[in-house]
Amino acid sequence: MPPMRRKKGVSASASARAAKAICPSELSAIHEKDAPTKKRFQTYLVVFVSMLAVRWLLSPVQTNPRSKPDVDSKGQLQMVFDDFLAANLQPLWDRAFNGTQHALEESSRVGHQLKKQNARVKHPVVIVPGFVTSALELWEGESCMKKNFRQRVWGSASMARTFFADRDCWQKHLQLNPKTGMDPDNIRVRSAQGFEAADNFIATYWVWSKLIENLADVGYDGTSMSMLSYDWRLGYEYLESRDGYFSKLKAAVETHHKTSGEKAVIVSHSMGGTVSYYFLQWVVTDAKHGGGGGGKDWVERHVHSFVNIAGTLLGVPKSIPALLSGELKDIAVLMPQIGDLLEQFFGRRVRKNLWNTWGSLYGMLPKGGDALWGSGADLGETTDSTPAVVWNNGTEGVCKSTSATSIVDNTTPADEQATIDDEFTDEELELHIPASKKWSMKQTIDHLVRTGGGYGSRIESIFSFDSKQGWKERRSSANKRKHWHDPVASPLPHAPSLKMYCLYGTGLPTERAYFYQLSCDKVSAKDVDIDQTCIVDDQEATCSNGTASSDGNPPESPYYIDVAAKSDAQNTTSGVRFSDGDGSVPLLSLGYMCQKFAEPRSKHNPSGIKVFTRERMHDAEISLTDPGRGGPRSGEHVDILGNVGVMEDVVRIATGLDVEEKVDKDIIVSDLKNIVKRLDQHPSGGLKHAV
Repeated sequence: MPPMRRKKGVSASASARAAKAICPSELSAIHEKDAPTKKRFQTYLVVFVSMLAVRWLLSPVQTNPRSKPDVDSKGQLQMVFDDFLAANLQPLWDRAFNGTQHALEESSRVGHQLKKQNARVKHPVVIVPGFVTSALELWEGESCMKKNFRQRVWGSASMARTFFADRDCWQKHLQLNPKTGMDPDNIRVRSAQGFEAADNFIATYWVWSKLIENLADVGYDGTSMSMLSYDWRLGYEYLESRDGYFSKLKAAVETHHKTSGEKAVIVSHSMGGTVSYYFLQWVVTDAKHGGGGGGKDWVERHVHSFVNIAGTLLGVPKSIPALLSGELKDIAVLMPQIGDLLEQFFGRRVRKNLWNTWGSLYGMLPKGGDALWGSGADLGETTDSTPAVVWNNGTEGVCKSTSATSIVDNTTPADEQATIDDEFTDEELELHIPASKKWSMKQTIDHLVRTGGGYGSRIESIFSFDSKQGWKERRSSANKRKHWHDPVASPLPHAPSLKMYCLYGTGLPTERAYFYQLSCDKVSAKDVDIDQTCIVDDQEATCSNGTASSDGNPPESPYYIDVAAKSDAQNTTSGVRFSDGDGSVPLLSLGYMCQKFAEPRSKHNPSGIKVFTRERMHDAEISLTDPGRGGPRSGEHVDILGNVGVMEDVVRIATGLDVEEKVDKDIIVSDLKNIVKRLDQHPSGGLKHAV
């Protein structure tokens, strides 16, 4: 029986299908005897994934100490979850996997088929994982966590049990010091090492395991391939200063090159693409300027290819609501249904408090400013100012401070509003209520940098989002390192023989902009400044306006996503506006810089590195052998690591098998070409205006 297909987005064109040299056999050979059984399995699967999603959403935070659920309710929730697995899903899972999965997959694996075409180990492979997909282990902790020494506190099934046993303790050990962005006192959490760090996230939820197995099919193993996992919470500069990560990555590439005699292939995913780009800048910079001291030609001598899978080159807008209000789209949609119950377990206040200590989230904020994100080219618009955040308060949501004598009407169109000085009294200015109904990308990021977490403006010591200024900085400048994460501000290194591949999925709605409301009952002269900086120290949050929070957390943000906002014309649902992408990273971030790098005489690619963009249109299917995933042609952000076309490309690049004929050419199935054209023709848009 063929898999039950569930099309999403636009089907791949015939030419795109033809570009795939290998068409794998259908993965499912499990026959259900009757339709009710199939329907029942799908129902169980949907319920299981939904429950798993809720458990995932609950896990990264502590309980709000002021509204903590009782022990019985926690125990009942865990008992219901475990009973459901044992009684309903496990028997079906066993039936689906017992003795059939491996045999089915081996004959259809890309690596197995390429081996028959004499694909063999050539270039050593160095893997750089992405955000949240590497496991984290406890090496030092407080008394509540000592029993978990060297156990995973992130990225394992036991993570959930640890979380439910003592959520406050678990959250405290995942949080970084908001003053320094490094370890809290007496707590050390470090990335797991080896392939096991990111092959599977939890149990059978695969991340890199499929690609690793396909490389193993053609002869790769631990002597010819390495995974360089890292603590994905840290700001990139701190990866080196705390863990020596980039020095280890440099050493791994050099060792593979020395022992094999071949240049290495660096394969990254998601935020790993930004980390790898930062590394390519770091490694060629003199040590006296904060770099790795490899010399200008280090990349040319040691790296054959940079394979950037679903890379966040221009950042991700979804980092904005995570930092602004502790919200993700999925949570915002769930809140009206689950209400106070979910908020008890996963309150916005504690989510924001946790996430704002992770410097990596700041490193994923969109890059290039309004010149790239403000024209709406990827949204089919030709405007001068496509906002990143729209304040949607309406006539019922006008806020004023207690002592103010005038109010601000956020229903006034942005182009009719007076200046901020005309609209606000001094008291209202102190509260920093949005002066405009719309915030551009630059305004939004400026706000986050100024107010985020305990860092406040200190986040600017490791990151800068002024691409124009960064482009002007010399490599020898002390400030240049703050721009290494930004490909708009930092060109590719000098490496004429290097090849760069941008491999990603498309055809999925992806977060691009947000509609917000301001909770006026949380804004008054007595309340803390919503733009304040709060430093958590010794279980007390001291804020810039002199207020303090006794439970150790900054006050709840008065911002929240307006889930009532909806517009079919603007592709907006539940307060989120969508563009094309892979479900997590917009197409603009995935593909724009890759196209600009590939242009002749590009000043962002001064040595003429060959850059290829290879898109995969999302084409999902449900398969009983891989429940909960999108199938072998999925273009979803994580599923792309198991996409047969992407896996074939990576194996061919690593082995050198027919690369020029099969891989060294673009596959564009989205509207990317037109987006680049519209953006570059915009009077204030495009790369020329970004730098």
